[in-house]
Amino acid sequence: MKKIDAYTHFCPLTFIEFLESSTEKQPHVFRKLFSATPTLTDPDLRLRLMDKNGIDMHVLVPLPWIEATPTIYTNPIVAAQAAKLCNDELYQIVSHHPDRFLGVAILPTTNSEILMAEFERAINELGFIGAVIFIGPTAVRGDDQIYEPLYQRAAELGVPLWLHPCRPGNYPDYIDENKSEYLLWQTLGWLMDTSSVMVRLVFSGIFQRYPQIKFITHHHGALIPLFAKRMQESYTYFECNSDVKLNANISQPYINHFKNFYCDTATLGYEPLLLEMAYNFFGVDHILFGSDTPMDTKAGDILTSETDRSIANLNITEDEREKIYGLNFINLIKRYN
Repeated sequence: MKKIDAYTHFCPLTFIEFLESSTEKQPHVFRKLFSATPTLTDPDLRLRLMDKNGIDMHVLVPLPWIEATPTIYTNPIVAAQAAKLCNDELYQIVSHHPDRFLGVAILPTTNSEILMAEFERAINELGFIGAVIFIGPTAVRGDDQIYEPLYQRAAELGVPLWLHPCRPGNYPDYIDENKSEYLLWQTLGWLMDTSSVMVRLVFSGIFQRYPQIKFITHHHGALIPLFAKRMQESYTYFECNSDVKLNANISQPYINHFKNFYCDTATLGYEPLLLEMAYNFFGVDHILFGSDTPMDTKAGDILTSETDRSIANLNITEDEREKIYGLNFINLIKRYN
């Protein structure tokens, strides 16, 4: 059974060095964390991890996001340089192991012009299979007009877009504080941010404008499968009993539009019940094996093995399991087959 991990991370060290050299703040905010995760930066160690766990391919989604370095992110020229450098470095790794790695492009989201230039280069020249959009309260909203050309072009090309939360640790949970406490920004905030961008995209009518567009959500579809009934009941209740009107341009029940998203299986541990909820909501054809490797204390060994074990213990048929492990992803990127 072919196993393709559709949501892993990789960080070219030269990218971190560029971010550090282009700002006064050194070391980079993620330098210490990434240095403790050698499979994040070393392709040979990554291949050993994959072989140990029986994984055929890794889709490499780059880290860190450019938005994490505001002085670079707000400078269109330097942001474009950063994205180009990261994508070029990732291309070298993928091209040396084309049977094991696939690349996802990072994009400078300072304006549509530089965003689209790098997207076209990454897809048409580097042969990447898609691009990642980082979303959160300090980044560009997912339904902002800056993304409209990207969504249109991605739908035309049949290229999927990965969604990844990027709420930073210095974004406070309360207005009287200057940073998030107790890892709330990551443990719960990221799930909220992924869910929020899904809501913004649905009610912006994205699936009506571009029926062929494909979004891959992180962390098993975040909060949507868990709170789908609550969301729909709230939509109906407020529209029927108050002045709230959400969007007359998409059909009821609104929650059904969320089933257009794809989700991965990254639960950060052994969680077959969470995957069962994702299976029941999105349907088996919209679930992709994705582990968030290598972001754990054993450089990816925990997330890979526990995600694999969760899928293996789902109460589904072997044909459905084969879809989740690889066939769904192969069909999703059929443009490259």
